[in-house]
Amino acid sequence: MKKLVIAIAAVASLGAMTSVQAAQNCAAKEAAIQKEIRYAKQYGNTYRVAGLEKALAEVKAHCTNGSVLADAQKDVTKLEKKLAEKREDIAEVQADLREAQAKGDAKKIAKYKSKLADKQADLREIQQELNQARAALAALK
Repeated sequence: MKKLVIAIAAVASLGAMTSVQAAQNCAAKEAAIQKEIRYAKQYGNTYRVAGLEKALAEVKAHCTNGSVLADAQKDVTKLEKKLAEKREDIAEVQADLREAQAKGDAKKIAKYKSKLADKQADLREIQQELNQARAALAALK
């Protein structure tokens, strides 16, 4: 049970890093983790301290500027794929909306307009994330 909690704490601490933080160099990653360790010690959170110390050891062992650049590129690629998928979803909903409009089905028209608005909002969010990830990648090059 204790190992599970430590593993969860380590994953959570790494998952808390944003894509912008992931684009930082290794020294900045180490400094951020050490800062979190100080906070965890200050508040007596021993499980979090153990997880963060494990994360720090992983960063020290495996982090290189090349790996940071590769991670940033992976983030961009992943977001580009997500953006393309969302555009496909929007195209499908638009086709459904046109079909509903052709039939004159007011209930379905309203349904598809709502879906379309939601998907377009998602698309804008993904586009913003992608722009940030691209900027972070460009800053590393």
